[in-house]
Amino acid sequence: MKAVLLAGGFGTRIQPLTHSVPKPMVPLLNRPLMEHILGRLRDVGIRDVVVLLYHMPDVIRGYFGDGSRLGMNLEYVLPDDDYGTAGAVKFVQDLIDSTFVIISGDLVTDFDLGKILAFHQSKRPPVTITLTSVPNPLQFGVVITDADGGILRFLEKPGWGEVFSDTVNTGIYVLEPSIFSYIPAGRPFDFSKDLFPIFLREGTPIYGYNAKGYWRDVGDPDSYREASREVLEGTVALAFPGEARELDGGTVWQEDDAPLPADLRVRGRVVLGRGVTLGAGVTLDNAVLGDGCSVGDGAHLQNTVLWARVSVGGGARLRDAVLCDGVTLGEGVKIEKGGIVAEGTEVGDQATFEKDIMVWPDKKIEAGSVISANLVWGDKWKKAVFEGGTVRGRTNVELSPEFAAKMGAALGSVLPRESAILVGRDYLRASRMLKRAFLGGILSTGVHVHDIKMTPVPVERYKLASFGEVAGVYFQQSAAGPRHTEIIFYDDDGNVVDTNLEKSIERLFFKENFRRVDHSEVGSIQEMNAVSEFYREGYLRALDGEAIRSRRYRVVLDLGNGTTGDYLPTLLNSLGCQTVVLNAYPDERRLMRRSSEVSEALRQVGQIVRALDADVGFCVSPGGESLQLVDDQGVVRSHHETLLLALKLLAAGGAAGAGQAFLPVYAPRVLDQEVSGVLRITRGKTTSLKTSRMHEFAFIHEAEGCYAFPWFLHAPDALFTVAKLLELLSKAGKRVSDVLREVPPYAYEKLELPCPVDRKGLAMRRMSEDSVDKEAAFVDGVQVFLGDRSVLLLPDAHRPCLHLVVEGADRGGVDRLVSEYREKIGTWIGA
Repeated sequence: MKAVLLAGGFGTRIQPLTHSVPKPMVPLLNRPLMEHILGRLRDVGIRDVVVLLYHMPDVIRGYFGDGSRLGMNLEYVLPDDDYGTAGAVKFVQDLIDSTFVIISGDLVTDFDLGKILAFHQSKRPPVTITLTSVPNPLQFGVVITDADGGILRFLEKPGWGEVFSDTVNTGIYVLEPSIFSYIPAGRPFDFSKDLFPIFLREGTPIYGYNAKGYWRDVGDPDSYREASREVLEGTVALAFPGEARELDGGTVWQEDDAPLPADLRVRGRVVLGRGVTLGAGVTLDNAVLGDGCSVGDGAHLQNTVLWARVSVGGGARLRDAVLCDGVTLGEGVKIEKGGIVAEGTEVGDQATFEKDIMVWPDKKIEAGSVISANLVWGDKWKKAVFEGGTVRGRTNVELSPEFAAKMGAALGSVLPRESAILVGRDYLRASRMLKRAFLGGILSTGVHVHDIKMTPVPVERYKLASFGEVAGVYFQQSAAGPRHTEIIFYDDDGNVVDTNLEKSIERLFFKENFRRVDHSEVGSIQEMNAVSEFYREGYLRALDGEAIRSRRYRVVLDLGNGTTGDYLPTLLNSLGCQTVVLNAYPDERRLMRRSSEVSEALRQVGQIVRALDADVGFCVSPGGESLQLVDDQGVVRSHHETLLLALKLLAAGGAAGAGQAFLPVYAPRVLDQEVSGVLRITRGKTTSLKTSRMHEFAFIHEAEGCYAFPWFLHAPDALFTVAKLLELLSKAGKRVSDVLREVPPYAYEKLELPCPVDRKGLAMRRMSEDSVDKEAAFVDGVQVFLGDRSVLLLPDAHRPCLHLVVEGADRGGVDRLVSEYREKIGTWIGA
């Protein structure tokens, strides 16, 4: 039997450990991760291995050669591009003629591969996927199997809303050669995203084997440190190199016979490579020292890994630290709260590191320095720069001008020369500062900038969806707080960029392999002052202005001191509305509102509506993407009531409102039957919608308070939503309160339940198991249907909590289900 070992990954998210070595070559116990995997294969009799390379192939080939040193036969295959996991494996088809194993070269595991192979032989499916349970399943494929191991559901790298189990795909497969007939040649194709779903759709049985033992995907620096610690603690059964001997209550594995100091103190497990020299009075407590390392007198190393040729000065104190090749620490250096120092860095005497600092390669740190921030990039970027197409961080800490300039250069380097991007911002000085730094980076790559300055988010996305630019970037204050800024990246359709583009930008950002053009090719900046008029014309053209003008609506607006003050009041006035506008002007002190302040603003709008006998009131978010409604009686309406209002009005429009509506799974279902004759409702995740499909819908509800009418703009636009609701109310000849009184009786509860991040997957698996004998859906979270009631459990994408949504025809029944499921969930997560 042969194995195919995947060793082509870039290791972007584990930077700076992979600055000059590919991820499979990162050392563990002084051996590359890939060497431990090869040993596992050899232990079950697999000696013929095809190694798939891509990133830094010569480093791997140079170390392992033909494999004879390990008693194995290694063949290397180098695809000409990044074709994904299955697409790359297609290149080895001619070398495979029987059952074979696929395994990644950068895992840490002690799974019994023999048991996995035996399970496959007993079932003989085309694919057996090795499974295990993990606390946080987001980075892996989530799987549900039946009692016999048959795979029922599979979802690759889900968002939290899609998590239905904590059982995940480990990336270890046993396959039959027949799978090659499903894999196209010469184009990207992935096992998890593409191949396995084909088998499930066809009804071809594929199986999962739930392996027992240790498994870790070493995906980021924290994970590497944890794996190193767990190996030294004996959590994972790996072979230690060298001869073992007991010393001072601990155990030392030594790869040569060099003498050790008589006063060496050893605690736990210690691994010493060749040519290690230790000074007097050194203490080693669960530590690994690579070849050629030296440690000065009186130094203390605890839970620390030194790669090769590291020099640690006398009196140094290291705890939870990783020092890469060729690092030099002076005397008395303290890294006592965790840290990673990349290759070639020199640290002067008596320098002190604060908690979990990361230093990138070849830095020089002066004596006596206190390192309180990461050198090169901030601590928010340990695992990934992007989060859903957005970069967030503290202004002038993680998001510094230097960082913004690098991000601009990284984006520009993946875009065509002479292309143009659209750049906008809110009015904060921090946003302006970061935008200007970013522009320097983007211009240096030969990409032009169309600058729309301070503009609402929907206006930028409307322009992008029209013509002229290949991408867009927007700078604004983050909802995390006034000290935080976020940079949102859009594609040429005005959608948030996908993960593929994120990874391309990150790769260049970390490697700093930016395109630098000649001085005569530097990009230019063009101010796009006409964008506001372009948006205004399209806005008015997309509405029935006469219907709105005929009612002469009185509208109360609270604009949250955002960017819409120059847009929405003028637009409504041109439609014959009389507006009372609150908080219309920029004010940095008032831009970020606490929830209590939002509630107070809504209460104030309600008072003014009643006092003026106005028709409706709206509170619009500062960026212009979301809104909350106050009805003609001054009553603040919930987000789900505003949604029901929109659905009733669209359905009342008959043919004019006919079409499809796309809603999130947590949206109330009370109107589904009533509107079905003229409005077909689809539920799902808006992030799964392609732009081409968005235009199939008359209405999209993206998130609470966020609504889109795709024939105008497929993205949330509160400015347009305000006018569209007025148009629909006019055509219906009703007021808001009248329409909502016509909604059938229903009860709806949406609660937030605290849940540790490492228990979210467990909660979703238990919810899935609990729903086995019930009608259930797994589109987004797990939803159970119980007659005229439903229960949805949805993990929060970013915070340590779960969302419980219960809907039904009567209040009593809903309250009972809320109580029942709160108790269940508390039991599942041990609350």
